[in-house]
Amino acid sequence: MGEETMPHTGAVTDGAGNGAGSSWVKGFHGTVGGLTLKESPFASVREIALSRRSTGFGRIDALTELPRRPGWVTPTGANGAVHAGIGLGDTGTEADSVLGGVSGSESTGPARQEFPNVGSGESLAAFLDGRLADAPYLYLPNRGRAYAITKRLIDLIGATVLLVVGAPVMIVLAILIRLDSPGPAIFRQTRVTRGGRTFTFFKFRTMYVDARERFPELYQYRLSADLRDNTYYKLADDPRNTKVGRWLRRTTLDELPNLFNVLLGDLSLVGPRPDLPELVVFYRPEELACLFTKAGLTGLAQVAGRSFLTIRERLTLDMRYVAQQTLMLDLRILWRTVIVVVLGRGAF
Repeated sequence: MGEETMPHTGAVTDGAGNGAGSSWVKGFHGTVGGLTLKESPFASVREIALSRRSTGFGRIDALTELPRRPGWVTPTGANGAVHAGIGLGDTGTEADSVLGGVSGSESTGPARQEFPNVGSGESLAAFLDGRLADAPYLYLPNRGRAYAITKRLIDLIGATVLLVVGAPVMIVLAILIRLDSPGPAIFRQTRVTRGGRTFTFFKFRTMYVDARERFPELYQYRLSADLRDNTYYKLADDPRNTKVGRWLRRTTLDELPNLFNVLLGDLSLVGPRPDLPELVVFYRPEELACLFTKAGLTGLAQVAGRSFLTIRERLTLDMRYVAQQTLMLDLRILWRTVIVVVLGRGAF
């Protein structure tokens, strides 16, 4: 799959060196890299991205285009798809030190050369600052104050209304989950949001409570540096899913507790999907721009393929969202999310 780049010459090309005409490449909120940081009063690229600045808009149809995508193929182990949790390469003691005390990574192995600046006990935020300094370019998000206030009001109103309307459904679902398999109805997990901050992520449990012990190979998170194009976050034939869990995933009802994260301010209704700390440390430096804005319950990737997308494709779309982030784009993504959920596209 072609990879989008932004060379320092200003020419826009894809990974094969061909010209790319989509306007989203340049970003409406600016890009940073190289001399930008040296000439700024900020201590790090992350501080620049979290400051206030500008607004913009881009066409959603152009944003969701992916190179060489003739159609969607349901990812399963049988057709060669690889789950993100399966080890594809050596892990590093540096990555382990970042994850220590954050997400409980169990990986061990020789030191990895990709992360030479990570010392023992270094925080995830400090690790990200070091990686961001290596990025050839970084898309900047919408940092306008009016946008931030309006977006937060929509989050609060939308999450409150959905929780009130969905409360009876959530109670019934919690009972079904408890009856289907042993364990709690709510699943808690550490995820990463804006600025590299970690938080407790809530969703309905869809897997067996002892899945980590039964399928340890799916929890290694030892990805190769290139995050291969056949690596997915979810597989349709994941053996960890319970009977009720498979149904919850197909209907997207398992994500209803995410609304509590929206009320708490950990998530927005729209934004890049929050990732695991175990996977964030494998992002390319420029892909860390996904952490310049608050993670979301839905986003550009969720309306353009969802679980059909490889890790690389999802990160590509999340970067495009950061580059084009506007209130109008958010509203259009919310509307498309309703359609995608009703039709069950990419949900498994």
